[in-house]
Amino acid sequence: MKNFMELAISGTLAFILSMCIIPLMRVVAQKLKLVDVPNMRKVHQTAIPLIGGLVIGMIVFLLMGVSGFKSLKEILPIIITSYIMLLLGALDDKADLKALYKLAVQLCVSIIIAMAGIRITSLYGLFGVYEITVYAQYLLTVLVITTAVNAFNLIDGIDGLAGSVAGIGFVLFFIIMLLEKNLELAKIGVLFIGSIIAFLKYNMSKKSKIFLGNSGALFLGYLLICVGIYITKFDNDNSGFPYGIFFILFVFTIPVIDSIRVYADRILRGKSPFKADKAHIHHHLLQLGLSHKKITLTIVLMNILIFVIQYFFFKNYSVYSSLISFFAFVSVFKIIKTMNVFTLWKKTIKEMETVK
Repeated sequence: MKNFMELAISGTLAFILSMCIIPLMRVVAQKLKLVDVPNMRKVHQTAIPLIGGLVIGMIVFLLMGVSGFKSLKEILPIIITSYIMLLLGALDDKADLKALYKLAVQLCVSIIIAMAGIRITSLYGLFGVYEITVYAQYLLTVLVITTAVNAFNLIDGIDGLAGSVAGIGFVLFFIIMLLEKNLELAKIGVLFIGSIIAFLKYNMSKKSKIFLGNSGALFLGYLLICVGIYITKFDNDNSGFPYGIFFILFVFTIPVIDSIRVYADRILRGKSPFKADKAHIHHHLLQLGLSHKKITLTIVLMNILIFVIQYFFFKNYSVYSSLISFFAFVSVFKIIKTMNVFTLWKKTIKEMETVK
C-alpha cells in the first residue's frame, strides 16, 4: 500500500509541477520565438509555443534527480541518449535542421544503445528465425529505433494524438514494471504519465495551447522504442508473455504502417518520400470533418484493435499476425479514403446547385 501511495504522489507531483511551469515556459517560448508558425500544411491559425516536450523532459529529469533512483543504472544509456534527442528536437524546432543531420544523430544514439547491450536479440520465430547473430542484432536495433522514432514524429500532426499514444505507452510500461515488481522503473513511468496528462490539458486548450514540438516527439518516440527493446529482456520469463514485442507493436504499429504507406504513395507519385504533405491518416480524418479529439480517439481505438489482433494471431510469433495487422489498417484507411471521396462529391454537387 505504501508503494502505491508513493507512486500516486509521484505522478500527482509531476502533473502539478508541469501545470505550474507550462505558463512560464509559454512566455519564454514567445520571447525566444520557439513557436510553430502556421502555413499551408498546418491546421492552426496562430503561432503556438513548442514547449511540450521540453516541459515533460524538465519535470521528469528534476523528479528523477530528487528521488535518487537506484535502478536508474539499468536504463541510464536510454535516459542520457533520450535527452540528446530532446536537445536535437529543440534545435530543430528553433533552426529547422536538415533531415540528414537529424538522421545522423539518430543513428549515433541508436548505435550507443546497441553497444550498451539494449538490443533486439531474436526475431521471435519470424520467418522461422529466433536467435540472431550479434551483427544482425546491431543492424536490426538501429533500423528499428530510427524507423520507429521518425514514424512517431510523423503522427504529431493534430492536437492530442502523439501525446495520447505516448501516454498510453507509458501506462503500459508502468503496468509491465509493476508485474515485474520493479517499482523504481514503474515510478519513472508514472512521472511521464503525470507530465503528459498536464501537457494534454494545455495541448487540447483553445486559449493556452502548446505543442509537443519535434523536441517532444523525438524525445518520447525514442524513449518508448528504447524501453520497448529493453523490456524484451523480460520476454522469456516464467509467465511466457512477450512483454517487449507486444509493447513495441502496440505503440508503433499504426505510426510505422502509416509512414510506410505515405512514403510508398509519394514515391509512386514521383515525389520525394521526405517531402511533407497532408497524406497521413489523421489528415484524411480531418477532411471528414472530425475534431482533433475524435480523431485521436479513433486512432487510439485502432491501436487497441490491432493490439488485440496481434494478441490472438501471434501464435509462435508468426509473420501472419503482422500481415493481418497491415491489411486491417489498410482496409480501414481505404474506407476512410472512400468516405472522403463521397464527402467531396457531395460538396461539389451542392456547390454546383448553389451556382445555378
